[in-house]
Amino acid sequence: MGEKPIFYTESQSRWKSFRWGIRIVLIFLVIGIVAVTISLLRKQALQLPPLKEQTGMFRKVTDNVIAKNDQKEYKRLERIISEARKTRKHEFYVEKKAIPGIIKNYYPVKAGFYVNWDPQSEFSLKHNINKLNMILPEWLFITDSSDEIYDDVDSTAMNFMRKNHVAIVPILSNFFNKKWNGANVHKILASPTRRAAVINNIYRILKKYQFAGINIDFEDLVEKTDANLIAFQRELYKKLHAEGFLVSQDISPFNEDYNVKELGEANDLLFLMAYDQHSPSKAAGPIAAQYWIEAAMDDMFKKVNPQKVVLCIAGYGYNWAEGHEARNSTYQESMADALGNNAPVHFDNQTYNLDFSYYDGEGKLHRVYFTDAVSNYNAIRTAYDNGMAGYALWRLGSEDARLWSFFSRDLSLQGLKKKPFDYHSLEYIKSSFSVDYIGSGEILNIVSSPRPGKIKLEINKAEQAISEENYLEMPSSYVINQTGKKEKMIAFTFDDGPDEDYTPQILDILSKYHVPAAFFVTGINAEQNLPIMQRIYREGHEIGNHTFLHPNIAIISPSRFRAELRATGYIIEGITGHATMLFRPPYDTDITPTNQSAIEPLALARSEGYLTIGSNIDPLDWEIGARPDSILARVMRQNERSILEDSPHNIILLHDAGGDRSATVAALPHIIEYYKSQGYKFVSIADLLDRKRDDLMPHQTGDFNQYLQTADATVVTASYVVNRILSVIFFVALLLSVGKILTVAILACVHRKRTKNQPIAESTELPRMSVIVPAYNEEVTATKTVENLLKSTYPNLEIIFVDDGSKDDTYKNVMAAYGNHPKVSVNTKPNGGKASALNYGIQIATGEILVCIDADTLLKSDAISKMAPYFSDPKVAAVAGNVKVGNRVNLLTNWQSIEYITSQNFDRRAFDILNAIMVIPGAIGAFRRDAIIEVGGFDTDTLAEDCDLTMRLLRNGYVIHCCNEALAFTEAPETMNMLLRQRLRWSFGIMQSFWKHRKMMFKKEHKNMSWILLPHQMIFQLFLPLMSPVVDIIFLVSIFMPKASLLIIFYFAYFVLDLIISLMAFKFDGEKFRFKYIFYLFIQRILYRQLLWYVLMKSYLRAIKGELAAWGILKRTGNTNEPKE
Repeated sequence: MGEKPIFYTESQSRWKSFRWGIRIVLIFLVIGIVAVTISLLRKQALQLPPLKEQTGMFRKVTDNVIAKNDQKEYKRLERIISEARKTRKHEFYVEKKAIPGIIKNYYPVKAGFYVNWDPQSEFSLKHNINKLNMILPEWLFITDSSDEIYDDVDSTAMNFMRKNHVAIVPILSNFFNKKWNGANVHKILASPTRRAAVINNIYRILKKYQFAGINIDFEDLVEKTDANLIAFQRELYKKLHAEGFLVSQDISPFNEDYNVKELGEANDLLFLMAYDQHSPSKAAGPIAAQYWIEAAMDDMFKKVNPQKVVLCIAGYGYNWAEGHEARNSTYQESMADALGNNAPVHFDNQTYNLDFSYYDGEGKLHRVYFTDAVSNYNAIRTAYDNGMAGYALWRLGSEDARLWSFFSRDLSLQGLKKKPFDYHSLEYIKSSFSVDYIGSGEILNIVSSPRPGKIKLEINKAEQAISEENYLEMPSSYVINQTGKKEKMIAFTFDDGPDEDYTPQILDILSKYHVPAAFFVTGINAEQNLPIMQRIYREGHEIGNHTFLHPNIAIISPSRFRAELRATGYIIEGITGHATMLFRPPYDTDITPTNQSAIEPLALARSEGYLTIGSNIDPLDWEIGARPDSILARVMRQNERSILEDSPHNIILLHDAGGDRSATVAALPHIIEYYKSQGYKFVSIADLLDRKRDDLMPHQTGDFNQYLQTADATVVTASYVVNRILSVIFFVALLLSVGKILTVAILACVHRKRTKNQPIAESTELPRMSVIVPAYNEEVTATKTVENLLKSTYPNLEIIFVDDGSKDDTYKNVMAAYGNHPKVSVNTKPNGGKASALNYGIQIATGEILVCIDADTLLKSDAISKMAPYFSDPKVAAVAGNVKVGNRVNLLTNWQSIEYITSQNFDRRAFDILNAIMVIPGAIGAFRRDAIIEVGGFDTDTLAEDCDLTMRLLRNGYVIHCCNEALAFTEAPETMNMLLRQRLRWSFGIMQSFWKHRKMMFKKEHKNMSWILLPHQMIFQLFLPLMSPVVDIIFLVSIFMPKASLLIIFYFAYFVLDLIISLMAFKFDGEKFRFKYIFYLFIQRILYRQLLWYVLMKSYLRAIKGELAAWGILKRTGNTNEPKE
C-alpha cells in the first residue's frame, strides 16, 4: 500500500509556478480590458473630409406682403363682421342657458383630430392627452364602390385613449384610395336602403368598439340638392341618439351647399372647419386669417346656436412652390424651412397668421403660410367670446407645441380674470425636432441640430389677445445635407456580415466582375470572421459600421448606441489598421428620415464622426422566400422608378449575412449584368463623394492612437482565436456528450437483455460473507445500519464494524447495542482514513467474500444474497450493487437521486458489458477476499479508495460486474455545504486515481481499462465538467448572435435526448418517473453541473497545491428510510 498521497508535496514550487502563470495571464487580460475600456470611452479621431457643397442653395425673398386679392377679401369680410364686433358683449356660454341634451357630457369640447399615418400624431397624443376630453381619430372610411365601411382602427392608440378616459368619436370620411369619393356617397345618400345599410354599419362599429359617437366628414360631394344629406343625417341621428351616441358633422365655412340650420337639428355638434382659407390648389395666402374665422362664425351663428358649434383650428401650414400645388407643412417643417433658407418669419397682425418666402436651389420661389400657438390662442379666445361649444385642433402632431400651455385652460375674459395666463411662457420655443434636407443623394451628413428660439409678444390687455409677435431667435432643427447623387453610377453595399458561407462567395463574384463594394459589418460578425474582414479590405472594398449587435437604434439608449459604434469601429480598425467613417443604421436605410426617434441616433453617429449611408434601391433580399429572379426584378423596377421620379438611385442595398443569402449570391451576377447593360459605372462610396477610400477609411496617426490600435488589434486577434477554440470545445463537448449517452443507452439495453435472458444461477454453495462497515463519527446512523444488516436473508454472514477513531459516540453506541451479538464484531482503531479502516476489517474477516458498505447505508434484506451467485465465476473479483438515495427530502436530495439513477447506476449497466466499471461504490460492493489481498488491499494514497481498488483489480485481469437487484439506500447530503464537501472528496479521489494509473492509457494490454475506462474518466470526469460553464456561457451569448436558432435547436435537442435516456434509466431501475422530474432534470442539468464544476476546480487547485486531504465528516440526519421488502 502506498504511503504518500497522490499529488502531495511539501515543496511550494508547483503552486508558485501556477500562481505566476495566472498572474501573467491576468496582466495581459487587464491590459486588454483597459484597451477595450479606453476604446469604448474615447471617441475615434475621425476627421470628415470636406464634401462637395451644393450650389445655388438659397436666396432670401423680402416681399412678404398680402396679395391684392387677399386685401380685397379682407375688406369684404371686415364689412360682414364689423356689426357683430360692435354688438359683442362677451356673454359667456357657461352661464348663458341650460346646455342641450347629450352635449352636457362633453362641455366644453377640447378636442384633437388624430391620424394613423403620422407617427408625430401618436407622439402628440401620448404627451398631451391630459389636455383633451375628446379625440376624433381618422379611422372609418366610406369605400369608393360599396356600402361597406373600411375600419382602420389603431388598437394601441384606442386602448391608450380609453385608458385616459377621453371620448373617442371617430371620423367617417369619404376620402378613400387617395381621393374624395363623392360619387359613391351620392349613390348611398340617394338610396334609403343603402343609407340604412351604412347607418347600421356605423351603429355596429360604435357598439363593437364602445365609441362615444361619430363624426361625419363628407367632402367634395356631387349633390344637386341637400335633401338626401339631411335625410341621412336625420336617420343617423334618430338611430344613434336613442342609444346615447354623440352625432356630429364637419362643416366648411361659407359653404352654401350645406343647409346648416337643418343639419344643426340633426346633429349634437357641428364642427366648423375654420381652416384652408387658401387651399393647396389656390393661390398662396393665409391658412385661417382671424377676420376670416370671425366672419365664418358669424355666418354660421345666423343659422345655428353657437352652443352646438365647435371651432376647428389650424395647426399646420402650406408651402407653395412656384408652378406647383402647395404641400402640407407642419409647424416644425415650416420653422425648418425658414431657418434652412435664412428667411425671416413675418407675423401678420391683421390675419394673425405667419408667412415667409425664399428661393430654392433650383431658383423656384416658395411662399409659406402657417399658423402657430399665437394664431391658435387668438382663435380660441374668439370661440370663448362667442359662446361656442368648444374647439378642436386639426391635427395632433402638426401643431406648435406651445399650444398645449393654454389648450385646456378657460380663456374666457372671466376665466382669465380669475386665473391670468402667463403670456411670457409663449416667448420661448423649445427645440424643433423636425428635419430639413438640402442637396440630393443617399449619403447623409447632419450639419445642424436643434436649438430653442425666442419670441417677443405684444398683448392687447383689454381684449386679452396677442396683437403682435416677433421671432427674435429662430428655433433650429435638424438640417441634413444629402449628397452623392451621380449620373449613371452605382455603388454596391452589403449589410449584416461578414458571414463565413456567403461573404466569400460574394467577394468571388465581385472580383470576377471587378466591382467595388462597401460592406457594413456588425462587430460581433467581424470579430468572428477575422480572415474574411482582412480579405474584404485587401481586395479594395470599403468597410462600414453597422453597430455591434444589430439593435434597433431607435429604441436603445444613447450610451448603448455609442458603445455599439465605438466597439465595432475599433474592431474594424484593429483588423484592418484603418478606421471608418461610414455608418448604416440597422433596419433602416431611409434617406429622408423625419421622426425624432430615427434622427437622433444619426446625429449621435455624426457626433462620433460618421456619415450615414442610405439606399434608394432595396430589393428586400432578406425576406424569407426571396428568389434570385424576384430580387433582380425589384432592383430593375426600383431603379426605373427612381429615374422617372428623378430621385437618387446610386446605392443598392443587399445582405451577405443574417440568414439564408443563397438567393442574393445567385442574383448578384445578374444584377451586375443589368447595370452593365444600362451603361452604369461601378463605383465606391468614396467615388460618389469625389474622394478616395483612405479619406473615408483613414489610418490613425499619433503615438497614442497607434499604441491603442496595436492593443485593439491584439485583443481582436486574441478574441478571435479564443472564440474559435471555445467554439470547437463547445461542439466537441456536445458531440462527445451525445455520443456517450447514446452508447451508454445501447450498452445498457444490451445488459438488461442479457441479464434477463441469462440470469445468474444461484449457487448451491453458500460461501462465508463478511460485511465490513467502516465508520467515522457516524453515531446517528451506525447502529441503525448494523440493525439493518442483521435482517439480511443470507445465512452464512458475519458483520465487522470498524470505528476509525471517531470523536463522537459511534463506537460506544454500537458496542452497547451489538457488542455481544454472535454475528457482529465491533472494533475500534486509531484514525487512519477509510482505506485504513477497510484494511483493518479485511485482516480480521473470516469470509471469502467481503461486502463493504458505508455506515449510513441500509440494504434491502436480499441484497447480499443477490450478489453472492456472481462469485461462482472465479474470474469475478467484485460486484457493484445498486445505490439509491434513501432520504429524498428536498430539491438537493432529489437532484442526487436523479443523478444516481440516470448517471451512476445506468452507466454501470453499460460498462458492465465492457468490463470497464470504474468504481465499486462504497455504499455497497462485494469483493473476493483473495483478489483484494492479491492487489494489496485498499491503498491509502487516494481519497477514492474504492475507485483505486477497482482499477487495480481490472489491471490484474479480473472481471467486475454490477448487480442492479442488490439495492442499498444511502443518506445523501441534505445541505449544499455537505454536498460540496462530499463531492470534493469524490472528485479529488477520482483525480488521484486517474493520475495514479495514467500510464495505462492506450496500452495494448487490458484494453478495457486502457482504451475505455481511463479515457472516459479523463474526458467525462476531469475535462468536460471543467468546460461546462464555458459551454453554457457560449450558449447564452450565442442566443443573441447570428445563427442562434441552429444552436438553440442543438441545445434543446440534446436535452430532449437526455430526457429520453433518463426515462429509460428510470424504467430500468424500477423507478416511477414523475412529471415534476422533467423540471428537476432540466434545472439539475444546468445548475447542478455548475456546482460540480466548482468542486472540480477546487480539486484541481488542491492537486496543484499538493495539500493533504482527509476522510472528512458529513453531518448525518438519519432520514434514510428502511427499504420496503
